[in-house]
Amino acid sequence: MPQSDLETSSPQALRQVNESVKKRLILFDIDGTLLDPGTLARKLIDEVVKEVTGQSPELQVTDVAGFSDPVIIRTALAKLGQTDGDISATVDDILHRYLRRLQEKYPEYEKPRLYDDAMPLVAACKLCGWHVGLLSGNLREAAKVKLRRFGIWEKFAFGVFGDDAVSRDDLLWVAREHAWDALAEAYTYDRMILVGDTPNDARIATENGVRSLIVCRRPEWKREIVQHNPTWLVDSFKNVDKIVDWFKGD
Repeated sequence: MPQSDLETSSPQALRQVNESVKKRLILFDIDGTLLDPGTLARKLIDEVVKEVTGQSPELQVTDVAGFSDPVIIRTALAKLGQTDGDISATVDDILHRYLRRLQEKYPEYEKPRLYDDAMPLVAACKLCGWHVGLLSGNLREAAKVKLRRFGIWEKFAFGVFGDDAVSRDDLLWVAREHAWDALAEAYTYDRMILVGDTPNDARIATENGVRSLIVCRRPEWKREIVQHNPTWLVDSFKNVDKIVDWFKGD
C-alpha cells in the first residue's frame, strides 16, 4: 500500500497492514544448518585436548553437534575421566588454543561448503522485513572465522554464541536480551523461530515454546529429532516460498 494511501486509511485497514507484516526474529544455527564445516574443528579440539592432557578424547560428531564449544570441551575431559574439582582453567586454556589454531587453519581448509539452500532462505526472511540472527554453540570468534570464509558474517544482524552461555539451553533467552541491545526491539518467544539441524536444536526450541524449523541433513538423526517434537522437520530449505509462508503464520 503506498504511503499516501496509508495516511488516509481507516484504523482497521492500518491494523490489517500491520498484521500482514508481523514482527519475527529468525535465529539460524551455523554448523549443519548454514554450512557443512568439515571435520577440522573437531580434530583441532582432539589435538589440543591431547596436548594439554596427554590423551585424545577421540570425539565423534555426536559429541559436538548441537552443543556449545565449552560443553564440548567438558565432554572431552569427561571422556578422559577428568570430572573432579574445578576444571574451568583447563577448559579456558583448551578453548584459547583451539581458537588460535582454527583462525590459522580454517581459512585454508578445503572441506567446508556453504549449503546452497541456506542463504536464499536468509535473504527471503530479510525481504519480509524480519531480523535475522545467529544462535550457535561456536565461540563468537570461531563463528566469525567460519562465516567469513564464505563472506556471510555481515549478513546477520547479531548473534548469540558459546561464550554467551555455557549451555546451549540458555541461548534462547540470551538472544532476547541481545536482540534488544542490537535492534532495540523486544521479542517474545512466540515471535522467534529457531532454524537448526540437530535433535538438541529441536529440544531447546520445544522446551521454550519457540517454533523450530529443523533441516535433517543427516538421515540417521531423523528418529531422534522427531522425538523432540520439532515444529516442522524438512529435508532441505529449497521450498523457500512455503517456508516463508509458514514463518508468517502463528
